[in-house]
Amino acid sequence: MEKNVKAEILVVDDHSLVLEGICKIVNKMPDVTVADAVTSGKRAAELIEERDYDVYILDISIPDVSGFDLITQIRELNDQARIIVNTMHEEIWMVNRLAQCGVNAVILKASAPTELVAAIRSVLRGEPYTCPRFASISQKLSSGLADWQPKDAPTRREHDVLEAVAKGMNTHEIAALLKISENTVETFRKRLISKFGAKNAIDMVVKAVAQGWIKLD
Repeated sequence: MEKNVKAEILVVDDHSLVLEGICKIVNKMPDVTVADAVTSGKRAAELIEERDYDVYILDISIPDVSGFDLITQIRELNDQARIIVNTMHEEIWMVNRLAQCGVNAVILKASAPTELVAAIRSVLRGEPYTCPRFASISQKLSSGLADWQPKDAPTRREHDVLEAVAKGMNTHEIAALLKISENTVETFRKRLISKFGAKNAIDMVVKAVAQGWIKLD
């Protein structure tokens, strides 16, 4: 990065007060600036398509667009993008999902402002960062779930089928929802059961939830 050129950041959080707080912290840093700050996932998706930012600070729980979908979108456009997730969630599904989706840093919203500053500085140096609380939770869970990792990560389409199965939808309903044939649904189902090393569809869903691939509402 050229001297005296500030790193530009996109901040996404659906809570206005949280967004304002992040912007205040970031704009006090001499070498970075908030280029855009939005509360809408849809608007964030538009901005991500329009330009490339030096750092992305995202909340995961955004009502209109999943934060995980935004991460996927960013990675498809730039696999070297520096992504920081700022979340309030400490649940097992969230910890494992974040550990698997390849973000550069994770901090909890309950963390001190210094944690956000440290995360930004770390990712700009090309180094990963997790706040102490999240790192502790992740470490405790990793040993217990080490043997449960799927052989291969589910593809996006397989993930769609996985979510539908978890909601209790049958093959016909999934085929209609995803606009694919019932045979294709069954093929995806069999692949998923194999990838998760599951005995059946129910066992597959249990393991997928435990690993953070899906969340049961």
